[in-house]
Amino acid sequence: MKLLPCVTSFVKDAAKAVKRISQQEFKEVADETLTELLGIATMVVKMYAIRREGEHEVLHLWCAHREEISLCTHCGLLSTKVHQEEHRCIRHLDVWGKKTFLHFLSRRFKCEQCGLIFAEELPFVDSHRRQSTDFEMHVYQACLSGTCKATAVREGLSHSTVKEIFNRLAGLKKNPAALSNTRVLGIDELSLKKRHKQFVLVISDIRRKCLLAVLPDREKKTLEDWIEALGPQKRKAIRFVSIDMWAPYYQAARSKLPHAKIVVDRFHVMKQLNTRLTQLRTKYQKQCTPEIQTVLKGSRWILVRNRSELSSEQTDRLDNILRLCPDLRTLYLLKEEFRTIFEKVKCRQKAARFLDAWLLKAERTGDKYLAKFLTTFRNWRNQILNYFIERITNGFVEGLNNALRATIRIAFGYRNFTNFKLRVLAEFSHFHVNPR
Repeated sequence: MKLLPCVTSFVKDAAKAVKRISQQEFKEVADETLTELLGIATMVVKMYAIRREGEHEVLHLWCAHREEISLCTHCGLLSTKVHQEEHRCIRHLDVWGKKTFLHFLSRRFKCEQCGLIFAEELPFVDSHRRQSTDFEMHVYQACLSGTCKATAVREGLSHSTVKEIFNRLAGLKKNPAALSNTRVLGIDELSLKKRHKQFVLVISDIRRKCLLAVLPDREKKTLEDWIEALGPQKRKAIRFVSIDMWAPYYQAARSKLPHAKIVVDRFHVMKQLNTRLTQLRTKYQKQCTPEIQTVLKGSRWILVRNRSELSSEQTDRLDNILRLCPDLRTLYLLKEEFRTIFEKVKCRQKAARFLDAWLLKAERTGDKYLAKFLTTFRNWRNQILNYFIERITNGFVEGLNNALRATIRIAFGYRNFTNFKLRVLAEFSHFHVNPR
């Protein structure tokens, strides 16, 4: 049995150097207990050693191969002729709560049939890796529920090792929904850095409620390239595209998916109307008497929230505001009527008649803030009315974005888009959220 000589230095991270340990420190294994705990069908534990690393004990297991044969990677026939052996050490899952390292002889065979030399393929560790596949998956799962830095500290690994393991395994993950035909495509942006106007594009399957892709910016060309890469069959399967009122999204979808109906998210439309109401309240509050200013103070959310969601105390306060401020009352009632149309009407044709009538009433008010919203509505009228076909919204996309923002906060931001993309694709490909 070949062991390396004793070396005084003791390296913490198995990804940086082979654990070197003297033969005298190993003890013979009396039974099959450690082999069973190890759980690797092709290896048998022959000896073990326990060493102290700071305040912790580390377990070293010397293992032997169960079989003296291997399949030739060139011709596929069995080979029994060992050409070369070399000591190898890898990190494995903890045994008895101790960090565990496996020592064994990595073998190269010479095939008797084809005469070529090949390295033995092992089922528990990939080629040129210094961690077992089970341990790498353990690190990957730990990173999904925390950060790479915290995982590195807990597992006694370097940050670069943990980051490399996570990025490599995340890159291998495939989203089943991404391989299928998507019927309803959701598109929305997310700010990667506050105050830097650095946006990433989040694309999801609204019906299956899963993330499809994260793109580095929200430019028209970027989205067009992604849609083009889907291929003819997947593009043809897309029947609806749900967006906010960002022109490049519309242009890209109309260019690459001419058969699909583009739906403007109703909540973004409602947000625009609430913004105009808030602007009017702000102006009104600055110009009115001190008594009314006191009544209006802190009333923003009472005015924009749905009346059905207000408490009895908030409803009384709202009624008092509307009684004292007739201009606000007019715009507030128009806002509630607009919302009711989206809540109650189920037919696109009926919705068009109701909304056209609402536009006439809104125009008669002569309000300059409302006029801005009316211009926006006319520009996007057909896309807004497409909501009433199947009542599709970006509710899932917004919920997904909230979860992504939490990921950004946990990591204190991302400077590297690739790292962010790998993280969210690994963590959110099967994300589900209750729609609004």
